[in-house]
Amino acid sequence: MTFSSFDGVISEIPGIAVDNFENANKRAYFLSHCHRDHTQGLSSLNLLRHLREDNVHIYTSVVSSAIISSTADFAAVKEYVVPLSLGTKTVKLEETEQHKESYIQVTTIPAGHCFGSVMFLFKTLNKTILFTGDFRISLNDVSKLGQLHDRNGDPINIDRMYVDTTFFNAKYENFPKRSECVNSALVEIKNWLESSKDNYVALHPSARFGYEFVFNEIFEQLGMKVYVGGDWTLYRLFPKEVPGVTDDPIVTRIHSCSNRNDRHLHRCLPYDTSNKSYLYVHLSAMKWDNFSIEDMTFQRISENRIDICFPTHCSRSELVNFVSYFSPKQVTGFPNKYEMETVKRRSNVVFRPPKRVTCRERDVKRMKRDS
Repeated sequence: MTFSSFDGVISEIPGIAVDNFENANKRAYFLSHCHRDHTQGLSSLNLLRHLREDNVHIYTSVVSSAIISSTADFAAVKEYVVPLSLGTKTVKLEETEQHKESYIQVTTIPAGHCFGSVMFLFKTLNKTILFTGDFRISLNDVSKLGQLHDRNGDPINIDRMYVDTTFFNAKYENFPKRSECVNSALVEIKNWLESSKDNYVALHPSARFGYEFVFNEIFEQLGMKVYVGGDWTLYRLFPKEVPGVTDDPIVTRIHSCSNRNDRHLHRCLPYDTSNKSYLYVHLSAMKWDNFSIEDMTFQRISENRIDICFPTHCSRSELVNFVSYFSPKQVTGFPNKYEMETVKRRSNVVFRPPKRVTCRERDVKRMKRDS
């Protein structure tokens, strides 16, 4: 059974729900991405009835909208889904007995977690709220998030941040870059494939979406696409974003698979696998605790299985850096509590958010330099 990562409540904006659809009485719903722990209640009859009868909509990214449309369990609600392109949109909240008609400004920002995942920046007349959803933003990329900076390039003021704390734990202080992890895996995959024409590779992701970067890198560096089976229904809609996949298992020796090892047959393939030797590549981050820069980004479990460190959430240091950079007035963590005092006591990184420089100060500095 999958449980919700977030209860859906944004206390500053009564009447909306984010990443939780269990309460069928909201004026608007928002979905950051389509992993199961963020879609609880999305297929319920109560929600469908509420959407239909009360003119309520679900707002999500273009990719997540396509996922909903291509997923049988969610097909009934697809006509009530409003796809949001990256950027800012004004959303109208319908009038109810408890809440009069109002508008909120919503900005969708890439979250770096999985295909189609976004952060939501909500602005009302009085509050600015950031909901990260599941996300991974590296230390060097925080300052590049243009929608979270003002015209002067300074971080915007955030009243409350709802932030993904999946790895908010001292044992997950650091994760390697995903590019380093994939490059290590590619060396092993390449050697395996070149050692015999009967050698094949089975990629085992930890979730349905989130490994498109891996597929694309395999295609770019090895010239071989990854067979993705049923997920082709979605990926074929985004050929530019995910060029590294195919629905033809005959043209490739690499496929995405639910098997971690050779205990089960590859029934999804149309050819005989009895004479094939498989390298099983498991992609995950959960087991990679206490990682340091000197550590390998993969572990050989057996002759035909390797585990690859592939983080799709922030490490603790990345998370603390992100929160400290923006210095929101309040922080709500999910699924774990974000404890500010714990951060101050244990952090071994000095975080220095950029100084907020006024336009007047900039002009004075410029005049001194020019003189």
